[in-house]
Amino acid sequence: MSTQPSQFDIDPEKVEDAGARSHGLDFPRTRASDMIEAVLELVSYILNSIWILLVLLIVANVAMRYALGVNYVWIEEVQWHMYAVGFMFGIGYALMHDSHVRVDVLAANFRQTTRAVIEAFSIVAIILPMCWLIISYGIPFVEASYNRGERSSAPGGLANRWMIKSVIVLAFGYIALAAFARLLRVSAYLINFPRPRATQ
Repeated sequence: MSTQPSQFDIDPEKVEDAGARSHGLDFPRTRASDMIEAVLELVSYILNSIWILLVLLIVANVAMRYALGVNYVWIEEVQWHMYAVGFMFGIGYALMHDSHVRVDVLAANFRQTTRAVIEAFSIVAIILPMCWLIISYGIPFVEASYNRGERSSAPGGLANRWMIKSVIVLAFGYIALAAFARLLRVSAYLINFPRPRATQ
């Protein structure tokens, strides 16, 4: 008895629809949310160059280590700091574009209105209070570091440790703005306020 190999027709668009980002919600845009997101997009565009610089710095560091036999602590610390900046601001970027991790197994079965209510609750009850808490405790944290003239404990490390600590405050400010812009869009969908922009 001969068996024929089974044939599979794969539609790339359907595969993409089944992906993790397929269940993202596209809420109506508002004038205020567009203004906030435009500023955040500009900041993100500028900060995206950090990844190129980070790759170049890593390559240069590895080349110096193996070709010249030298290793500078401050270069390694700059790498860690650049990665921290990119990662921290990336959280807000993912939130703004609805590309963050969600439990799709549950979310896919909810109606859009249910998901919008859950998202609004999450922003108001979790994200914004968390941002406020971290910023309010982070500012004195940065001030104390600045007043002490804190620097790296490693020989040859970086000075001005307050600068990298200030990224915590700035990044959570970015996340709070991204969450607020998202909340405006969710609110426009749920209660028609602020007024949604007309789609073109």
